[in-house]
Amino acid sequence: MSNLRLPLSHDYNLGAQAQLTDFCGWNMPVSYQGILDEYKECRENAVIFDVSHMGRILIEGKDALKFLDFHTTNKISKLKNMKAIYTLLLNEEAGIIDDLIIYKFNEAKLLVISNAANHDKVIANFNARKNNQEIKIIDLQEELLQIAVQGPSAKSIVNPLLDLGEDINYFNFEEIDFYGEKLIVAATGYTGEAGYELYASKAVLLDIWNELTSERGVQPAGLGARDLLRLEAGYCLHGNDIDKNSSPTEANLGWNLDTEKAFSIGLEKLTRKNKELKALIFPKTQKLIPRNGMELFQGGESIGKITSGAYSPILDRAIALAYLKTDLGDEEIMLKQRNKIFKAKVLQENWFYRNIKEKMIQE
Repeated sequence: MSNLRLPLSHDYNLGAQAQLTDFCGWNMPVSYQGILDEYKECRENAVIFDVSHMGRILIEGKDALKFLDFHTTNKISKLKNMKAIYTLLLNEEAGIIDDLIIYKFNEAKLLVISNAANHDKVIANFNARKNNQEIKIIDLQEELLQIAVQGPSAKSIVNPLLDLGEDINYFNFEEIDFYGEKLIVAATGYTGEAGYELYASKAVLLDIWNELTSERGVQPAGLGARDLLRLEAGYCLHGNDIDKNSSPTEANLGWNLDTEKAFSIGLEKLTRKNKELKALIFPKTQKLIPRNGMELFQGGESIGKITSGAYSPILDRAIALAYLKTDLGDEEIMLKQRNKIFKAKVLQENWFYRNIKEKMIQE
């Protein structure tokens, strides 16, 4: 692991004897106290994540807003200043290169957050499409780092530390002065809970990390808890639930398409639908852990595969996301595991639990 990149919390992780793993070339914590303990703390109180492995790319210049609006799927041009948006970057066949969060400071300055595994691909893709437009594409991964504080108590913990007078609304952000340095405070995250993502230099975020963990009792959480939390919230994981072979419509992300704007890819490709990502739940009486790649059947015929699956503590049952055929009948969906047959039910929407503005459970 000597060649792995180190997150800002690396020294803390070693001292805390965190379980570490190679994640996209980074030496990242899987867990500290245990995945279920960290999951529960996030659902009931608050946890802190080191997400400095995520990609951070500044798009700056006269054509910055026009460039991103043309090459991503959502309504970037209609976004107000100091607001964020979830969007997709697609290839020429409308496959998903990556899903992104974009923060708009103004029309000439936007910050793009990419997944760790796709950071270099996103930058290369932007550079290939730049042409003669007046923009700068700046990789900020080294100088602008990122942590997240998530959970129902997150804002009440962070607000007094940063001297925020009131909560920042969901998918809004502010740039504040923190002891003479700039700090971006964004009401975004990938856990299905309210909270903040903080962007600043390594020195600033290390001070905040140490203050929250050592002085204010906020428990750190690793990749294991984050994956379970995001699955319950129905948030897609690139490489599992979305990839270059799935269109936005197939991934049930059609709400992310602004089909009224000028766009770099034709509508017929954007809206192709040869399969569909669906949320599945299993009866509480059936004890299983659905895994990526497990095959699903209906009437003895293979109809798709699971992309993400887990046991949901809050629902006390197995849950999964899966790509299914689009012309399914009314027969039950089955999963075979160790010579046993398990029955699955398809939910109307692709999420299970969210607690951002209020608690919502879909069963």
